[in-house]
Amino acid sequence: MSIPLIIGVIEKKLDLFARNAVLSLLTICIIALLLRLYYLPYNLPITQDALVYFWYANDVSILGQFPTGYGFANNGWPAFLSIFFSIFHFNNFMDYMVLQRIITISISVLTIIPVYLLCNRFFDKPCSMVGASLFAFEPRIIQNSLLGITEPLYIILVTSVLVLFLSVSKKAVYASFGITALASLVRAEAMFLFLAISVMFFVRYRKEQKVVQKYALSAIIFILLLLPMAVIRIQTNGNDALIGRISMETTHIFSSISENNTESNLFLYWVKGLENPIKFVGWSMIPLFVFFVPYGTFLIFKNRGYYNTTIILTIIIMLVPALYALSFNPDTRYLYPLYPLLCIVSIFTVRVLVNKIRNRNIFLIFLIGGILLSSWLFLNFRNTDIEHEKEALSLAFHVSNTTSGINAYLLESGYLAIPAISEQNFPVLSNMISVKPKLIATTGFNSLEEYIKFGKEQDLTHLVLDGKENSKYRSYFLNDVFYHEEKYPYLTKVYDSWDHGYKYHLKIYKIDYERFDSITK
Repeated sequence: MSIPLIIGVIEKKLDLFARNAVLSLLTICIIALLLRLYYLPYNLPITQDALVYFWYANDVSILGQFPTGYGFANNGWPAFLSIFFSIFHFNNFMDYMVLQRIITISISVLTIIPVYLLCNRFFDKPCSMVGASLFAFEPRIIQNSLLGITEPLYIILVTSVLVLFLSVSKKAVYASFGITALASLVRAEAMFLFLAISVMFFVRYRKEQKVVQKYALSAIIFILLLLPMAVIRIQTNGNDALIGRISMETTHIFSSISENNTESNLFLYWVKGLENPIKFVGWSMIPLFVFFVPYGTFLIFKNRGYYNTTIILTIIIMLVPALYALSFNPDTRYLYPLYPLLCIVSIFTVRVLVNKIRNRNIFLIFLIGGILLSSWLFLNFRNTDIEHEKEALSLAFHVSNTTSGINAYLLESGYLAIPAISEQNFPVLSNMISVKPKLIATTGFNSLEEYIKFGKEQDLTHLVLDGKENSKYRSYFLNDVFYHEEKYPYLTKVYDSWDHGYKYHLKIYKIDYERFDSITK
């Protein structure tokens, strides 16, 4: 059999997948799920933001009402999570934490479907499958789905909003405003999505009669779905976390500008504010979008229609809060809600390539395979060091048992809550657990002496150091102690993890305040 004939047979076989969207999507979803389950850290507890959401959901499921005393703004995700905590009953905290991770994984996999439908608003089924694959196998989306935090739920809601808004059905358009309200409960940034679809609503229906009345109905749907939770938030936390948060952030911007009111300082302020966003937007394109988005951006601007303009405007408006967040906290997760839109931009490039190739089905299969391979390589290169995390967890038990007041050493100190949690039989309210040791922040201090003087009043007893370099969570003067302990006679090393066979090098120093006072007077 000749090579052209073999290629023709393969092309016909692959045409079954190209024409059968359900079969193709099911295949992509199964691979995406298996990939996430493979990298799921089953034996590691969740920490940081995910742990706060865990406690909120846990308290809601026990109390049957929204608890007070939580400092985070948006409770949409943990409130949703509490439904599952109420259905499933375990006596071990790790089972609840695994459930939390499984739910975010499931949501992330299910998001593949609205991403495909959104791409299908612009392209044919084979190209839309590539768009779905870009999202399904995007390594950062995979990693984020394992954490048990807000992004998976927020992303599926944002994507669903655009699928509905770009529908030919007016009922679907009205429904998109309702879903936008739900997204705003998960992340306040969805208020910017509301702005984008509001603008495009008038663009789309500008020639119709009573367009203002029709928009008023959409806005009422949005407000009515937001209002109950806004009232609950005011009652429990004193802030609706929507209008109040926008006002607070605006005040923060102007106060920062006023503090840098000289011309040179103001210039440096804006340069620094733009440095992180530009760097992290570029970094977030690697490894997949970097090949498709640049030329796709040119094409989507070149062929502006209502659908294309909607995507362009949505990306621009939703970039505003993302870039603002990046200027203060460099983390690519603020850009993840834009990934479904970047999938669309990418397929503009893919379509040009497909139109130039005779055996398009074979090319698309190889392209999806290349996307999967790139994702796998990136995940193996950037994957969480499980052994390091296990050691950090084990050492957290030692730190918890031997100290009462220490410096924070994030991200590893996030495990310090686990020893106290592990002693409890679940379910139990969060306020019934006493976490130790007390953490005293190191930010805002210029020297070790200054920090210890402050720490003495805050019951600081030990320094826990690992000497990590180039970390936003490590003060330079603490690293100096780690590497030059002989310079600090008022510190006594009481523990060194290397002496106990750990690869993670952690040292604990006890502070001798009598000697410190005699030396620093």
